[in-house]
Amino acid sequence: MDLAHQLISSVILNDGPFDAVMGFSQGAALAASAILRHQIQQPSKPPLFRVAIFICSPMPFSQSLDFGIDARRYFGLRSIQGPSRPGCSTTVPNYLVTDPAYLKSEEDQDDSSSGSDDESQPFRREAPSIFYQMYHFSVDEVRLQIPTVHIYGRQDKWRLHSKDLVKLCPKNLRTVFEHDGGHEIPKSASEDICDAIETAVASL
Repeated sequence: MDLAHQLISSVILNDGPFDAVMGFSQGAALAASAILRHQIQQPSKPPLFRVAIFICSPMPFSQSLDFGIDARRYFGLRSIQGPSRPGCSTTVPNYLVTDPAYLKSEEDQDDSSSGSDDESQPFRREAPSIFYQMYHFSVDEVRLQIPTVHIYGRQDKWRLHSKDLVKLCPKNLRTVFEHDGGHEIPKSASEDICDAIETAVASL
């Protein structure tokens, strides 16, 4: 995550500034994460982008332990001794667990062997420095403070992620378009997608 953010910052420094960013799927989540990080760490500076378009986006992750849900066990890190910070939620809402194949097996998630020093479990001793903090409106007060566009399909398995990302954005700054497709940018909805983007850009 940190390296990805550094790359984005480098591109902006060398080739920017840019008025807008558009991301699809993981690219959208990364864009949201980078915007939030910049906003949190440098609140007195202009935002990374003036508007953001998120298409079929999963929830973004934080590079900091200070935000988000501690999602380590959903990525198979065993023997987690406690939350990444005091009071941090360690439960991802069930409706956001989109696909069992995306996660590790139940055996990999089993914390019952925490007393062992078995070298076959490399994450055990490194757990405090390896983390997956998923931003979520239910635990975070931070919101994206730029106009945003949210485009996703009714048949997309990441649809509920995209809908929760909407809730990380103020109502007066967000534009939402839901199409009939899946994890895609349907040509049949091109005009509606353009209208949504134009609405956000017009608010600048």
